[in-house]
Formats: sequence, C-alpha cells, structure tokens
Amino acid sequence: MESLVKLVGSNIKEIRKLKKLTQEELSEKCGLQTSYLAGVERGDRNITIQTLEKITEGLEEAPSNIFKFDTLNFDNKYFEKKELIMILQNLLADRSEAQVRLVLNIANEIFNTYEE
Repeated sequence: MESLVKLVGSNIKEIRKLKKLTQEELSEKCGLQTSYLAGVERGDRNITIQTLEKITEGLEEAPSNIFKFDTLNFDNKYFEKKELIMILQNLLADRSEAQVRLVLNIANEIFNTYEE
C-alpha cells in the first residue's frame, strides 16, 4: 500500500507541475493546507477518497488520471523496485497481447545479453 501512496503522490505532483501550478495555488483551489498537500506529494500522507476528490477537482483532472503513472520520471532513485514494477505494469495494462509479448521478448534479450 505504501508504494501506491507514493506513486499517487508523485503523480499528483507531476500533474500539478504540468499545469504550472504551485503547491500554494493548488492548495487554495482544493481547500487544503500547503503543508498537507506537500505531504501528499511526498507520499507521507495516506489520503481519503474525499481528499483525492478535492485534489482531482483542483487539478481539473479525472480521478483515473491520478492512477496513470506513464508521466512519472522513473529514472531517479526515488522509486524502489516495487514501485518501478507497478509503473511498468501500468504502462503495459492498456497494450495488446502482442505488444506485451514484444516487450517481454525485448527484456529477455537485454537480460540475456548482460548476463553473458
């Protein structure tokens, strides 16, 4: 569960930045304290559905977009293996079976090359 809280918080932050909103501006739109929103974005706060609704309304985003992790920057060391697997799973979820098999084959080729 901690991984999902962290991913959702990071995604809220990414969406906020894409919309060129500061934490203060989004907090005001949501009726939340800035320090509370900062905790949500860091993954320190396990928010309620009501709070999630306030944030999605403030961001003017569909709630489902908060759970799409394809915009996250996963190159940094912030995410652990468990979160990276969740991001990969999310990326593959809407792909065809052929595309998933292609990614699997490519991954196997890469692993086999580096293991030699």
